[in-house]
Amino acid sequence: MRRSRSAVLLFLFLLAVPWFALKAQTAPLQVGDALPHVSGQTLSGKQLALPADAAGKPAIVSFSFSKAGGKDSGLWSDHVEKDFPAVGRPYTLMMIEAAPKFVRGMIISGSKKGMSTAAQDRCIAMEKDEDVWKQRIGFTKDDRAYVFLLGPDGRIRWRSSGAYSDADYMVLKNEVSKMHP
Repeated sequence: MRRSRSAVLLFLFLLAVPWFALKAQTAPLQVGDALPHVSGQTLSGKQLALPADAAGKPAIVSFSFSKAGGKDSGLWSDHVEKDFPAVGRPYTLMMIEAAPKFVRGMIISGSKKGMSTAAQDRCIAMEKDEDVWKQRIGFTKDDRAYVFLLGPDGRIRWRSSGAYSDADYMVLKNEVSKMHP
């Protein structure tokens, strides 16, 4: 009797482990966490893997979920590129899985028209795992970008708390300056 109870408890524990692992994987990212691995083909056709391709220097990663979110991401990007040319344009992850498949090509094509080649080299149109990323970044609204500052080690040093504002940008600018004078 005792042995079968132990076997049942072990079985229940083994069932629970994957749930805990999944829960930890999708918990909202916080300052100090490492950015989970994400990779794909950029809009210019190159392969990009984050945070590995950004290792060794500060990097900004922006997630957008709509056209309005893309415009918000563009505001962040334009300011960063102007103030920190050595950091370059932020990496952009356009989350398009929720769009109908027949529209995705038009979204990508329209986005490319408004981007420089350098911006296209740092932008991935993500067609999977959108719900997981929404959980990871603490998604609340699709009309804004979710911006993360990564340190040279790939760990999050700062994250946006709302749509672009001059006040939030000043905080980001200060954090980037600490790492990249």
